[in-house]
Amino acid sequence: MNAPLASPPVVYADESSNSGQNLLDPDQPVFTVAGVHLSDELAASIVDEVSAQLPPTQGEPKYGSLARSSRGRKALMRAFEQLPEGSTRSFLVHKPFMVMTKLVDVLVEPLAHADGFNLYENKQALALAELLHMCGPVFGDAAAYRQMQQAFVDWVRQRVSTDDLFAAVAAYKKSIAVQHSDFVEYIELLEYCRCVANETAADLAAGEQRDLLDPAVTSIYCLSVSFRDSLGQFRLIHDASKVIDRHATTLSRAHLLPDPARPGYLRPAATQIDFADSKAHPQLQLADWAAGAVRQWAAHSAVGGDDRFAQGLERVVRPWLIDAIWPSGPES
Repeated sequence: MNAPLASPPVVYADESSNSGQNLLDPDQPVFTVAGVHLSDELAASIVDEVSAQLPPTQGEPKYGSLARSSRGRKALMRAFEQLPEGSTRSFLVHKPFMVMTKLVDVLVEPLAHADGFNLYENKQALALAELLHMCGPVFGDAAAYRQMQQAFVDWVRQRVSTDDLFAAVAAYKKSIAVQHSDFVEYIELLEYCRCVANETAADLAAGEQRDLLDPAVTSIYCLSVSFRDSLGQFRLIHDASKVIDRHATTLSRAHLLPDPARPGYLRPAATQIDFADSKAHPQLQLADWAAGAVRQWAAHSAVGGDDRFAQGLERVVRPWLIDAIWPSGPES
């Protein structure tokens, strides 16, 4: 008689500061997702210990409420200290920088591909996005650069026309200082992408490429690949998410899609994805805390300030970070 098949390992994931496709929300410059692979017993023990230190009227202790009080911050740090090495992982997104990576992906890469050039090889697409992000507000008018970014986001969200998008590109190009005239060529490259933009606008109007700018799908995929490398096939339980639910089938079949950077290479499967209420799983509460802590540290890194708790989180959360969409690393 054959032995019953063992249940696959389970990873629990949650997000922090997802503003959807509104990547330029000034109050939420950073997005994070965190995953936790932990036994039920240990997870419940950690969560119960935190809950015991809070007023009985607290309710479910979310990261935001815990991080606002001295008692809550101490409880969080104690909880994080009990997480075994490798049990917690996170993916991080700098939203304004993601705007430029998407602009390159959506407009420039298809044009390059049509000419037989693989812009993803050797991370050239990422390098171009970083050049635009770092030099754009410096070599030209910063306000015009931000208006170009906003126009791209609004165009993807079908709030402005393709004419409006390229008017913003032209206005920014006009603002570039004479001493940086070489940089104009990179903005003219965007202008050459008008034909690609026309085709993409038609796709967007037809309901294709939905959630194109939402960071959640990319982040969950990268997090899943990281856990799969160590766990093999596993089940992912995510806190309620309409976006992940819409793309769950695509994520579970991602290994069947060709990798544009390495033709012929099949990427690892994401995994089976299910959804649950965080109140039913202490691991989901821990994932909420982990995602919130990474987001608070990274937001402090991005905008600065005197948040001592965020500074103290660095030694805890940095080992969790598997990767990021971030200009020159999250310490920038």
